[in-house]
Amino acid sequence: MKLKVFELYFFDRFLINFFVTFESFISKKYVTESNRFVRTRKMSFKEYILYILTQTGCTNFAEAHKFYTKTLNHEFESITRQAIGKQRMYISSKLFIDMSECFIDKLYGKYKGFSKFKGYIVCACDGSIFDLPNTPTTKKAFDIPSDTVFERFLSRGRVSCILDVHSKHILTSKIVSRSVGEVKLAIEHLNNLNKRFDLTKLIVIYDRGYGSTQLMLHTTYLDSKFIIRLNGHVFKKKIEQMSSDDEIIKINIKNYILKKIDDEKVKEFAVKMERLEFRVVKVKLKNGDTEVLATNLDENEFSKNDLKELYGKRWTIETGYDKLKNFIELEEFSGIRKEIIEQDFYAGIFIYNLATTVKFNIENQNTCEIKNKDKKYNITANFSSIITLIYDYLYPLVIESKSVKTKIIDFILLLVSKELSYNEIKEEDELNSIKKPDYSTEHTGFKKRSKC
Repeated sequence: MKLKVFELYFFDRFLINFFVTFESFISKKYVTESNRFVRTRKMSFKEYILYILTQTGCTNFAEAHKFYTKTLNHEFESITRQAIGKQRMYISSKLFIDMSECFIDKLYGKYKGFSKFKGYIVCACDGSIFDLPNTPTTKKAFDIPSDTVFERFLSRGRVSCILDVHSKHILTSKIVSRSVGEVKLAIEHLNNLNKRFDLTKLIVIYDRGYGSTQLMLHTTYLDSKFIIRLNGHVFKKKIEQMSSDDEIIKINIKNYILKKIDDEKVKEFAVKMERLEFRVVKVKLKNGDTEVLATNLDENEFSKNDLKELYGKRWTIETGYDKLKNFIELEEFSGIRKEIIEQDFYAGIFIYNLATTVKFNIENQNTCEIKNKDKKYNITANFSSIITLIYDYLYPLVIESKSVKTKIIDFILLLVSKELSYNEIKEEDELNSIKKPDYSTEHTGFKKRSKC
């Protein structure tokens, strides 16, 4: 097996150009108090942004020492973690939300066809529970009850994302209190994407727990598409009355459904509809189990096997959460206040998308010459190595000239291309089972480290 001559695709130029425009995020609109970051201090506003982006899960002391003494090259000088924490309180986490969304929007806008299935962008939406700092301050900010003599409440928050199952990019994300429902977050994601994407060409796949007429109606109102795996209790009578494995069922929109709809425009739309119609498909798995999928995709465009294949891709979001937790270590928050937690989270989402772009580029642009033509291989880039390189070179990628940025991006891509792994694709009916996550890339799994 030989690796062909390394070829750069447009992603390398895209990354360079994005970092050239990085200055647009160093804006006073992201400073929460007008009199902050005005005087000359040990670290500038821009350097605080880079400090947040380059944290690697160490203790605050280690992070402060590493960035100020080593990255900023202040030999035998120091800055306290308390000083950094104080100034960070005046930085809006919206900066990192906008940074990540701008990155995604520019990427998808520049190359509209790089992640499609029958002309659709296919995404998965799901939530995950993240551990938060176990302090009264954090618990209060995330609506977690205080511990009592009789009961202990874990300090945890809810994270929700919509992830492209083909490119693996996270298109939109939120970290909130566990008291916020998953369906509500899914609707907020759709509203966000409606401002940024053509939702008529977007399919979102949901697992059990999202079988809600409210979500179906909202998706229909936005003229978008859904695939939802139903549990055994949702629309049970209607499904039992089905005479085939692929039918349209109709649900009358009654007052109890309308009361759950918060958006008045969607409620008005639902009243005019009077009846919600959608397709229900029963798919049989290899183990003999039957899963029930609800969708508004047309049977003339998407067969039962197409739906089965698409739902199988939903597991991609689980591997996405694995990377967020174990490679980027998003649960290792550097502060106890909500503002700091949100900064860490959304900065981590940006780093994830940056690394995913590098990984996607390498895997899709490197092909292999195989002596045995009967075999096919998947090429996998090491995500852990990519993350390491991004943390090491992010600072010069921002502050150096365009020519230096170009050399850095080329060097990162070259190093990653040398660590590719080749996995043989075995012939098997992939439609016969709903896949579980493939955690093929090893990671250290460490927690807070005192040294880096």
